[in-house]
Amino acid sequence: MSLKSERRGIHVDQSELLCKKGCGYYGNPAWQGFCSKCWREEYHKARQKQIQEDWELAERLQREEEEAFASSQSSQGAQSLTFSKFEEKKTNEKTRKVTTVKKFFSASSRVGSKKAGRR
Repeated sequence: MSLKSERRGIHVDQSELLCKKGCGYYGNPAWQGFCSKCWREEYHKARQKQIQEDWELAERLQREEEEAFASSQSSQGAQSLTFSKFEEKKTNEKTRKVTTVKKFFSASSRVGSKKAGRR
C-alpha cells in the first residue's frame, strides 16, 4: 500500500463543467450546460423569437380571414343582386297578370252591358 491516496470515481474535466457560453461561471445540466445568467438570456431570446413568430402568424391569419370575408361578401352580393333581379321579374309578372285580369273583367263587363242595352 502506498501512502499516496488515489482518488477513485468519475473524473470530469473542468472545461465540461463551465458554462457553454464561456462566461467563466459553471453550467448546469438542467439548463443545458448554461449558467443561470446565460440560461436566462438564452431563454429570453428564445421566448422573444417565439412571440415574434406567433405575432407574424396571427397577422397573416388575420389578413387571410379578412380576404376570405371580403371575397364571400362580394360573392354574396352577386347572389343578392341575382335574387333581387329575380324578385323584380316576379313582381313585374304579377303586376302584368293583375293588369290583364282587370282588363279582362272590365272588358267583359262593358261587353255585357252593351249586350244588355241591345235587347
